Amino acid sequence: MIDVSKGTVEKYALLFVVCGIVFAANYAQYQVSGLAHMVVSSLRLSSAEFSAVLFAPFIPAVVFGMPAGVCADRRGVKALVLFASAVSAAAAVARVACSSFTALFAASVLLGAAPCVINAIALKVLGPAFGDDTDRAMGWFYAAGSAGIACSLATSPLFAAAGQAYVLAAVLFAVFGLLWLLVAPSADAVRAASDDASGDSAPTAGAFGTVAKMPMIWLVAVLLGVALASATAYSGYLVSALEVSIEPQTAGVLASFVTLGSIVGSVVGPYMRAQFKDYRAFMALSAVVGGVLMWAGEAFISASSIGLMFAIGIASAVAGPVVQSLPYMLPGVRDGLAGSAGGVVSTVSLGLTFLIPVALSCCIGESYETLLLGCAVLFGATALVSPLLPSPDSLA
Repeated sequence: MIDVSKGTVEKYALLFVVCGIVFAANYAQYQVSGLAHMVVSSLRLSSAEFSAVLFAPFIPAVVFGMPAGVCADRRGVKALVLFASAVSAAAAVARVACSSFTALFAASVLLGAAPCVINAIALKVLGPAFGDDTDRAMGWFYAAGSAGIACSLATSPLFAAAGQAYVLAAVLFAVFGLLWLLVAPSADAVRAASDDASGDSAPTAGAFGTVAKMPMIWLVAVLLGVALASATAYSGYLVSALEVSIEPQTAGVLASFVTLGSIVGSVVGPYMRAQFKDYRAFMALSAVVGGVLMWAGEAFISASSIGLMFAIGIASAVAGPVVQSLPYMLPGVRDGLAGSAGGVVSTVSLGLTFLIPVALSCCIGESYETLLLGCAVLFGATALVSPLLPSPDSLA
């Protein structure tokens, strides 16, 4: 059993498995994008239906993100993550038999069980283990998610049938779900780590009520949601936009360089943030640069280059780990409330990540290039929120 309060190799094993689950989640989710040339034609999906299927795994976070976070604070995380991984594995296999939009949408919703829970409890388990380096741990968490997207976009078009790809996704969920049993901290271990951080017994009663009264938690959740929605939707629509001028396999490989850039951006982002006296200036700058590069990717879609795709990925990911680690840095959250705070952030941010792309598709229609432009504008607009975040001096 892991003692998450100690700085040993065990905490890196914990980080590896947490990252593995989010890798599997994004790999499974973005298979629909990589297989768009098969899925859209066989099921005759409109752009709005395609968006609904692609982002359906975010729906469980809207319904269960907050309860999952509260449950983690009160009862621990071991059984919770294992159960969610099993549900996602079953849903991944169920997609093989889906022959309609309704069936594929329902299976895709269930697919979101594991990412819903792992996003809700990531701060709960990684915060006590990594302390002041939590943003760097979250950088690897983000990198793993981007790696899952990149692998999915690059390899899914290589499968002869969609069912083969779906089965591989189920295997990944099963493997990392079983590894979770070996590394998951017990409820007592997580509670003890929180007690050490706070100096007294970590509160559990009324955890959600306490977190819900923190305006900054909601602001961070909305900021993260808009940024995630625009960045992930951009990756999701990019393949379809590229396929207008190049073949599907090449489009998938080219689009994967955005997520490869995201891996680099997620890892180096916390180190880049350390070069700024005020992290809010770093976040605003990265939002503006990311939005401009995303616009350039749309403007030059017919002549896209690997370098531009890679730069888009870096710029759109560098601030993500910093934003997601903010709730753990707020006074009061470390005192046993990281699960509830993570649940709020997961619910709002992933809920917006589902709703915003679907709303864009309904408003804009079938033009994937215009959808890319909308994503670029939204991402750049997040720079306006950065000045409203807490000052560095007010953080724990």
